[in-house]
Amino acid sequence: MGFHFIPLLLTLLLFSTLPTKSSSQTFKCSSPSTCRSLIDYISPNTTTLSHIKTLFSIKNVRSILGANNLNLSTLPNFTIPAKQPIKIPFTCLCINNTGLSNKQPIYTVQKDDGLYHIAAEVFSGLVTYQEIAAVNNVTDVNLIKVGQKLWIPLPCSCDDVDGVKVVHYGHVVEAGSSLEFIAQEYGTSRNTLMKLNGIANGSSLLAGQVLDVPLQGQLI
Repeated sequence: MGFHFIPLLLTLLLFSTLPTKSSSQTFKCSSPSTCRSLIDYISPNTTTLSHIKTLFSIKNVRSILGANNLNLSTLPNFTIPAKQPIKIPFTCLCINNTGLSNKQPIYTVQKDDGLYHIAAEVFSGLVTYQEIAAVNNVTDVNLIKVGQKLWIPLPCSCDDVDGVKVVHYGHVVEAGSSLEFIAQEYGTSRNTLMKLNGIANGSSLLAGQVLDVPLQGQLI
């Protein structure tokens, strides 16, 4: 009789080893609309512009070049070192007070993939495995199939900030950074960042956290 319980037991054990969701990456997005957004991607390994283009379902490498102020003559096989942030342009959809990338990027499940691996490693923690499961109606996070198409819901927003239209930039916080430093670098204020991200304690930033940073006059 014990043999019949082994698959169920293994499934429960696997699920119990997955990290719990620490916090939502969702940005505030109150006005139903679409807009252009940016988010940092930090690859764990050396990669190329062509690979990033495919991973994030971007039609043209020039979009990446423009978002990162790179020379438009840069080739698609241009190497991006591991751990170097690169800005990803995408379309944001604001609906039901939540901003998500508009049905893209689409990721095709590979052999030995798991939802946690896809979220934490392939997409470097920009989303959680629970968020991927939710938007793709995955009822069992341990059961995905090779070749399955998954929408990766990147966080974003289309809201004005202090009455001004901005591009919302999902900035990945680096170790040792601070709200003051980020505000100065991107032309905003510490208070604006705290309000926009619902931060009560300005010293509580975590490395790898995706911070909503408003960019004024940014064309992508």
